[in-house]
Amino acid sequence: MTTRTVCCAALLALASSPALAATPINQVRPLSATGNVSIDNVKGRIVVRAWDRAEVGITGSLGEGVEKLLVEGTADDLRIEVRYPSSGGSWFGWGGKGSQGQASVIEVSVPTGAGVTVDSVSANVDVAGVAGRSLSVDTVSGDVVVRAARPAEASIDSVSGDLDLDLQTASIAVDTVSGDVRIRGRVTGVVDLETVSGDVELAAGQVERLSISSVSGDSRVKARLAPGGRITTDSVSGGLTLSLGRDTSARLRVETFSGDISSPVGAVKAEQYGPGKSLETRLGAGAGDVRLESFSGDVRIELD
Repeated sequence: MTTRTVCCAALLALASSPALAATPINQVRPLSATGNVSIDNVKGRIVVRAWDRAEVGITGSLGEGVEKLLVEGTADDLRIEVRYPSSGGSWFGWGGKGSQGQASVIEVSVPTGAGVTVDSVSANVDVAGVAGRSLSVDTVSGDVVVRAARPAEASIDSVSGDLDLDLQTASIAVDTVSGDVRIRGRVTGVVDLETVSGDVELAAGQVERLSISSVSGDSRVKARLAPGGRITTDSVSGGLTLSLGRDTSARLRVETFSGDISSPVGAVKAEQYGPGKSLETRLGAGAGDVRLESFSGDVRIELD
């Protein structure tokens, strides 16, 4: 065998070693039907699925260089963590935890009624079918997908990852910086959305309180207002389109500094001196309250 052949074989072995070094996972732990599960995986992928067993199934694979899979807790509160080697000298945590290990894939099956908490940095998160007291997802750059979920309350935080949420809940809070947000399903009750530059698309049911805060992201919202409910939005340069039912009962007030206002009801007034437009009118009996503010973004009201 020539020296060149030996070198090529060694290089091929090195190139394929991460895949060969991945450690498979297959564990089962007891959990009550309404217990809580927290999952922590810095990078890779986190998949959560609901099933009808009083236990948690953990499968997937640990990437090369991962220290271990930590599973601890009780049948009421279980914690699952992909632990990476610690790295001294990291700057505010960056380049520390997780910097020395390869991406891991964690697939967790939980009782349908279990509460679920997910933490990650760059791992994509995929959740389906859960219907516990709470669903919480916190990520930095990973995308988040939620399907057919029915948590009593949901909290989704992201920096740059996109959020695609299809769920039924009476309370949801979403906070993102640059990631786009898409929410649909049967979202009712209390809805709080905050974004900097990400676009928002929301198709909600009957809301009691809806709050949207944006800097430069555009928002398109369709919702029904509960009797005596309240909708408030504020934006700097992002545009807003709000679609309400024709049977909406609310006081409507819209203000912009340099943006345009479009509405099928009421009269838009322009400031006599300097910029600024406003609209103040009543929808139906005026039982609720709708207040929309924008600096330079356009505001459009639709009734269907």
